[in-house]
Amino acid sequence: MAIVWCGLAPHPPVIVDAVGKWRCEEVAPTIDSMRRWSADCLAATPDRIVVISPHTPRPHNGISSWFGSQIDGDFSRFSAAGCRVRLHNDVTWMKAFRGHYHDITDLEMEPLDHGALVPLHFLVEAGWNGPTAVISLPWSANGELDRIGKAIAAACTDDRRTALVASGDMSHCLKPDAPCGYSKHGQEFDDAFVAAIKDADYRKARDIHVNLQIEAKQDVLESCMIAWAATGYDANNHHFYSYEGPFGVGYSVMRFSGPATVERMT
Repeated sequence: MAIVWCGLAPHPPVIVDAVGKWRCEEVAPTIDSMRRWSADCLAATPDRIVVISPHTPRPHNGISSWFGSQIDGDFSRFSAAGCRVRLHNDVTWMKAFRGHYHDITDLEMEPLDHGALVPLHFLVEAGWNGPTAVISLPWSANGELDRIGKAIAAACTDDRRTALVASGDMSHCLKPDAPCGYSKHGQEFDDAFVAAIKDADYRKARDIHVNLQIEAKQDVLESCMIAWAATGYDANNHHFYSYEGPFGVGYSVMRFSGPATVERMT
């Protein structure tokens, strides 16, 4: 089989009930979208899920991941230590992936980061408990993103069905109290990115001017570019769920591609 489903998930811990609590009301559209997105993903009946996270530690060379039997982490950094994700690591897939992309640092006992934890929290809530792998981004793109994406695709040629998740938040400067302060370029980037992915024009999203990408202080594009490269920019049965930026950071939820059988979930 190959990659049967691919999507984008934001990763703000505030959308997790145990973290956000009463503030979840302010981001209810994203929470609702993530629940529908998770059900949609599982409707594609994946045998494994692979998450690309911009917050997994980035080594100076290559990328990083886990090769132990389990991956786990909690939201203790966000005052919710009791909210935990623990899953079986897909060691078989990781070894196959390393056969195509050799430069991978083993994170060993490092806990999962929130870039992976947030989408996995919603997937587990929806019923996922299968083999899972999480990989980081490279320290510097410089042509590595396509190479990583193609290595993912090459590792997904066994008889298992793979769902691929790109984790990323958009501009971090939509409001004066945003994590990176305010910049008019933040909304400009988000508008351009959303317009492009709504049209399933992933190459147009990829090619947003690099200066605008930098000014927006975003961490969404590199994860997406790996995912798009892995799927050959497939837009079959794409579906855009939502966009909002209530706390000064843009959150988009999107299915980039999937089988026709998941359309009933949208």
